[in-house]
Amino acid sequence: MRKPSFLLIFFFLVNLCFSQNIPSSLYGIWEGKDRIVFFEDNQIVILLKEYYGWYYDRAVEPENYDEKEPRVRNSGTTKKPQQLYFDIKNLKEGENWSFFELETELSHRQKNLIPLLISDDKIYLDFYLQNDQDRNTFIGHAKSEGITMFEQALPENIGVLYLTADGGAAYDVRYWKSDMDFEESQVLFKRPKGEFYVPKHLVSRGQNYSSVSGRSKIVRNPQGALRLESRGLRFTGQTAFESPFLIADKEPYLVRIADKKTFEDLMKIVKDANSRRKPDPPALFPPHNPPLDWHWDLIDALEKNNPYIQAVRERQRTFGARAKEIQ
Repeated sequence: MRKPSFLLIFFFLVNLCFSQNIPSSLYGIWEGKDRIVFFEDNQIVILLKEYYGWYYDRAVEPENYDEKEPRVRNSGTTKKPQQLYFDIKNLKEGENWSFFELETELSHRQKNLIPLLISDDKIYLDFYLQNDQDRNTFIGHAKSEGITMFEQALPENIGVLYLTADGGAAYDVRYWKSDMDFEESQVLFKRPKGEFYVPKHLVSRGQNYSSVSGRSKIVRNPQGALRLESRGLRFTGQTAFESPFLIADKEPYLVRIADKKTFEDLMKIVKDANSRRKPDPPALFPPHNPPLDWHWDLIDALEKNNPYIQAVRERQRTFGARAKEIQ
């Protein structure tokens, strides 16, 4: 008789521990160009903006959502929504920002690790984080395709940016996928006017990336300096060194919807969006003032002795009046 009670307590404690790992900055409803995302407990809700944004499809949601608010079935929806569970890995938080890898479980064998940066109520996919041991070094991540319902491939390369003393230029160090064991050490990057050290290996999305071959201690094929502006990189501080990250995205992936953070808020968004009606397209022949002269007398004269056209006209009479008869 005690076993069910024990199981309930166990699952409660597991969920409690799990929820404590979720950064507070992640809670709420987020909107992007093609989707709306809601994080609730340990599951993700995704509304896809179908038909050029005119219909919001409840594509991903917990099973109990249909009991609380029945889904509307039509040609734009699946029979059942997908369930998408998530966890938080490698959480780092600073003042008004947080970084983590969002692990989503697609199936027992399929998972995605999605690096995300949250800053000023915006979520970014492409960014560099300042290295804790070296303020000149900004570490990139294996960019993902966002929060999706399919398994994503890993990029072949990621980068590390080493900023010059004035912060105006940088050196881009390339890292590539490697099956070597991770080694926490530094390697040398030589440049014409000096040299600096960068990590030998990086791990992103569970994949090891290397900047050197084998046991080498010198970066292979170093590239020349570049201007940060040429890469579209921007930072939040007065200088790059005062910023904990560099953002490469032109626009954020998702933006928090202010004051919207509950199931009821989410369902209202769906209902409001799906109650819209797309305006009728403009008339093929807009009204003309004065009315256009279609020269029906000339058309009738040209058709008069053509048996094929007369046969077509005879069949048309069964469908209704012609345009000239409506005028």
